Amino acid sequence: MISGKNGDVSFFEKLIRLVYPAKCMVCDQVLNEDTFLHLCEPCKKNLPRYQKGFVRSMQMPYLDGIFAAFYYRDGIKNAIQCMKFKSHPRLAQTMGSLVCEELFKYQPVPEFELIVPVPMHPKKKRQRGYNQAELVANEVARKLNKDLRNDILIKVQNTTAQIRLKREERLMNLENAFMINNSIMKNNRNGRVLLVDDVLTTGTTVSTCAKILKENGFSSVYALIIAIAEK
Repeated sequence: MISGKNGDVSFFEKLIRLVYPAKCMVCDQVLNEDTFLHLCEPCKKNLPRYQKGFVRSMQMPYLDGIFAAFYYRDGIKNAIQCMKFKSHPRLAQTMGSLVCEELFKYQPVPEFELIVPVPMHPKKKRQRGYNQAELVANEVARKLNKDLRNDILIKVQNTTAQIRLKREERLMNLENAFMINNSIMKNNRNGRVLLVDDVLTTGTTVSTCAKILKENGFSSVYALIIAIAEK
């Protein structure tokens, strides 16, 4: 069974909030300085929780299970879009914490050794300044006390954004887009992996990543997702 760590507000964070008060990522209300989440209690209570635990999908056979914390709508959707497209990387800590909070409700959590974020192409990462999946994965790794490895799986093609593509087009778009970093794989084969990403729409991205990991010797691959799109 996996248990988590609680987040604390640092002294430096408190000083920053004296000048720039933290606001709720959903309703924009100024928050109490003792909370590290960018979320007020009423909005947190009303988040659109997925509430299904780990599930398997026939369309994603390389994944041993998928955990989504929320539906991709309302405040969560707005917060994810702010995190990704409006230069709010600090929301990733909130997202990672919220996902873990939901995860701990469904015990036992599958065992794994490594947490691997879905990678971003270096050019896109330079343009945005960060990979949001990596930042979320960092908080998840801290909460679960597991190793974060952002160097095992790499993206070698700067692909078209998936959002407007159909499932078949997504599969073609991601063909040969990811690869294993063989130079650091010797001590990591046969391990169990938790993949972390922000949004699951068709599952093409995490499924492609899981396939590559399985083909390179990893025994099990689970996916941890902030939010799942409604069909």
